[in-house]
Amino acid sequence: MADRLERYREMRDFRQTPEPRGQRVIPRGKRRGYYVQRHAARRLHYDFRLELDGVLKSWAVPKGPSLDPAQRRLAVQTEDHPLEYGEFEGVIPEKQYGAGDVLLWDRGEWFPEDPDPAAALKKGRLHFRLEGEKLAGSWVLTRIRGEEDKPQWLLIKRDDEAARPDEGDITLERPESVKRPPKRTRRAAKAALPQFIAPQLATLVTEPPHAKESEWIYEIKYDGYRMLARLDGGRVQLFTRSGKDWTAKLPSLAKELEGMKLKGAWLDGEIIVPGEGGRSDFQALQNAFEGGNDRRVVYFVFDAPFLDGKDQRTLPLTDRKKRLASVFAGKALAQVKLSEHLSGNAREVLEQACKLGLEGLIGKQAHGVYFSGRSKGWIKLKCRARQDFVIAGYTPPGGSRHGFGALLVGLFDRAGKLRFAGKVGTGFDDALLRSLTKRLAAIRRDDSPLADPPREKGVQWVRPVLVAEIAYAERTKDGILRQASFMGLREDINAKSVGEEKPQPPPAPKGEDRVRGVRISHPDRVLWRDENIDKLAYARYCDEVGDWLLPHVKDRPLTLVRCPDGVGGQCFYQRHLLMGASPGELRTVKRERSSKGAYIYASTLEALVSAVQNGAIEFHTWGATVPRIHEPDRITIDLDPGPGVSWKRLLEATRLTRTLLDQLGLRNFVKTTGGKGMHVVFPIARGPGWDEVKDFAHRIALTLTRARPDLFLAVMSKQRRAGKVFVDYLRNSETASAVAAYSARARPGAMVSTPLAWDELDGDDPRGRFTVRSVPQRLARLRADPWKDYGSVRQKITAKMRQSLSG
Repeated sequence: MADRLERYREMRDFRQTPEPRGQRVIPRGKRRGYYVQRHAARRLHYDFRLELDGVLKSWAVPKGPSLDPAQRRLAVQTEDHPLEYGEFEGVIPEKQYGAGDVLLWDRGEWFPEDPDPAAALKKGRLHFRLEGEKLAGSWVLTRIRGEEDKPQWLLIKRDDEAARPDEGDITLERPESVKRPPKRTRRAAKAALPQFIAPQLATLVTEPPHAKESEWIYEIKYDGYRMLARLDGGRVQLFTRSGKDWTAKLPSLAKELEGMKLKGAWLDGEIIVPGEGGRSDFQALQNAFEGGNDRRVVYFVFDAPFLDGKDQRTLPLTDRKKRLASVFAGKALAQVKLSEHLSGNAREVLEQACKLGLEGLIGKQAHGVYFSGRSKGWIKLKCRARQDFVIAGYTPPGGSRHGFGALLVGLFDRAGKLRFAGKVGTGFDDALLRSLTKRLAAIRRDDSPLADPPREKGVQWVRPVLVAEIAYAERTKDGILRQASFMGLREDINAKSVGEEKPQPPPAPKGEDRVRGVRISHPDRVLWRDENIDKLAYARYCDEVGDWLLPHVKDRPLTLVRCPDGVGGQCFYQRHLLMGASPGELRTVKRERSSKGAYIYASTLEALVSAVQNGAIEFHTWGATVPRIHEPDRITIDLDPGPGVSWKRLLEATRLTRTLLDQLGLRNFVKTTGGKGMHVVFPIARGPGWDEVKDFAHRIALTLTRARPDLFLAVMSKQRRAGKVFVDYLRNSETASAVAAYSARARPGAMVSTPLAWDELDGDDPRGRFTVRSVPQRLARLRADPWKDYGSVRQKITAKMRQSLSG
């Protein structure tokens, strides 16, 4: 067995890499594990591994597995890996084989469908079934070229109940790690000191958690570089979070750490250069490195994953901090300091930190374990918008300026493509312009590294290897920076790891689940059994897409579809306030001269989440807003296909509707209904009443029917619906409603009514593609809102339009 791992070991220096060396192992009987690791190395790819005969047979899959049988994914066979590698997740340091971040993307069991899987693999065609957290069903690996050093195969999903043809990319829809934090223990165990430890990373959140003060502790968010120190037998090594050895860059700091005489320890902290008022000065830290003088650098230590030869990672944070404090007791050190945590209410502490000009706070679960990778056990609370971006190019200087004019920057998306994020033209002094210009000149290239380069002349492109920290006022809906200022280069971060950082909702208090401050009772109650989506997940969906959902719902009278027991149980419509929602959540409005009760509406995302808490799944809205609910401001043409209507015919009907509205001079927009139909929507200027608007919609329906009686139907007749598309104009009556954009539907599949750009209808049938799981990923990838101009369109229904429809 050792011979089978010889190549694996020859390719790695285990004094530098944290990857497991692998033991001489015995096959584990009939159980066979499989693993898929997302590997952000020189090129992003997925490592697909099957346990067979005591090792992990391994393939590098550039695009990752696909659940679509039509997608045949190239899989390049690599060296066998040890079984221990399956659970590996962390950072392979720079200059090591496969340097980059490794994330455990999926795992489970695989079951051969060939009598002798080893023989089938040798022959070049292996059939098997997967039962994992993300992948399932039957698959086949078939070799296409087998004589090279790295044989090429195809990984193909077979057409079965687990297949998802034309439903998006599972690697984009489900990017998260399946690794779980280890269980907490009371005692630290003696253990060999690892060569490297990937640090625990914090998740950016929108606000402090709603929790008892005893559950969380808070520390200052330093404006510097993350640094890990390995101390063993008098030898000190300093590593960045990406595994770069910076010991030689920090000789003074290394010497002081050596003087602490710690053995068998890993310390975690941040290096800074104190500036005005004691605050960290990021630019001064840059200058300290460029000047070759690290005596001004201060290392604030906040954790100790290993201490005194013991692995402390499974101890509660409070215990680790007590042991760390004992190390510093009685020591007067110039460059190594203990990072004390702050006491008090989180919101008050954050407010005070921002007033003092600090970058923000780091919150940590008081009893949490140390867990490599990003999780909500540690959170970031920022005082101002600031993030890392990859430099993609620069513009020529203007006026008296030398060097360059502005930097073009981008972020890597989940598919590994660099996307344009804007320009940065301020924050540079003369010295910085000179030094950075030299760095950029050394990495120039002829073509753009961006997948979506802006149309701008005179840009000099560069290899995307430099990371800049940028402060900015905001980012547009297209993701472009506004009022951006350069803060400094991040030498400690691998450019490939720099992606979008969107604030997440804070973690829920222990034993309680909250979304937007709304407590979700029975959070694990399953709403869509076929998709395994529970009540909490749907509430979080509404929060995640809230910036897109709320504008389509805000201040419009609502009709809710409530399904307290989930889809498949009893559902009912609700338009009046019966659920006992508290003030400030759902509000009510009364129709003039109406004896019926007040109608509900929402002004905030919290109100929508409170409706989900009370069992709401679908949100249907009127074509008017509060308080002027007697004056419609939009018209929805609902195209409802009858039995036997193919997507091709429905697409034809949708395009003909657009053509008619274009001829009338009415700007219009399209969306799926989340079911089998399509909506064509157009805003109108207030003025006409409900009867006039309904009549105008009726005229549109009649005009379409007269033009194409073989395709359209303007009356609701079940007997005549077969093969035709019903133009439902009745959605535009007073108190009538249509499903809102980004609302889910109370039907199997958890499909969502999704706005589209018109050119998105040029491909395959999109109706089943958009679900509660896939829509957030779609929105994260979009460069522009398909309906971005909707809010600015002002158009009147004229007498000429009515006349043209009446003939």
